[in-house]
Amino acid sequence: MSLIGIQIFEISDPRTTICDLRYAIRGWQYAIMGRIQKLREQKKIEQIEQAEQKSARSGKILKWAAAAVIGIALIAYGATLLKNKESAGSPENQNPQASETPKESLFPSFNPQTDQTSMENKIAAIETDKGTIKLELFTKDAPKTVDNFVKLAEQGFYNGLTFHRVILDFVIQGGDPQGNGSGGPGYSFEDEINPWSLGLSEQTIQSYESQGYKYTRDLQSRKMEAGVLAMANAGPDTNGSQFFIITTQAQPHLDGKHTVFGKVIEGMDVVLKIQQGDIMEEVKIQ
Repeated sequence: MSLIGIQIFEISDPRTTICDLRYAIRGWQYAIMGRIQKLREQKKIEQIEQAEQKSARSGKILKWAAAAVIGIALIAYGATLLKNKESAGSPENQNPQASETPKESLFPSFNPQTDQTSMENKIAAIETDKGTIKLELFTKDAPKTVDNFVKLAEQGFYNGLTFHRVILDFVIQGGDPQGNGSGGPGYSFEDEINPWSLGLSEQTIQSYESQGYKYTRDLQSRKMEAGVLAMANAGPDTNGSQFFIITTQAQPHLDGKHTVFGKVIEGMDVVLKIQQGDIMEEVKIQ
């Protein structure tokens, strides 16, 4: 056999005959083409397998990345909730405050006084889109403060104002015409607090008095428990129009610093639904 064809030798014929080279070359071509086709198919299979492996690796990476992002987000969210929770229960960080210097005098001639004609407790109703909050006002315990609140309500002062400050598990605060904690009716009046009836120690009372608080023994003050209505202020004797309602738990660190003048008697579920920016549609005295 030669490189270009097949030689056939016949024993009976001394001559050598070379077959038609066309058949030999054609067979060679078929063999080569078949081999090339097999190589191509094998290469294609390898490429498909590599693509599948790459896709699987990419899918795993994406899943791990997504899981990592979700995990980080959950950790951040949990940390935020924990921070808010701790902040809400931290006395040194939470105090219902109002501006000390009113910017505009809305009722310049009004000076809250003790109403001697009627010392019976009044009922106030705060209408909101979440429902109605009914409050009993402690006329005997805080006569000037109640008189102030009643007069403002009857003048329509509170209608349309918002709960501008809402802190989870602490307070909802409203009564500011500016809507940011800096507004008031244009005047301020003194506190009505009896720290001795609250059970405060003499050391605590003296500490507060050194800060400017002035106290009286003539009234019976109430503790800062869930549901109480009290005046927000910027320090001693800076009461105006802003008030707050304690939502879920007692806040003893506020005792002796804010005048309590009422409590929720109906609609505590509404209090817990209030969100920052919710409007007091109307405040009525019954």
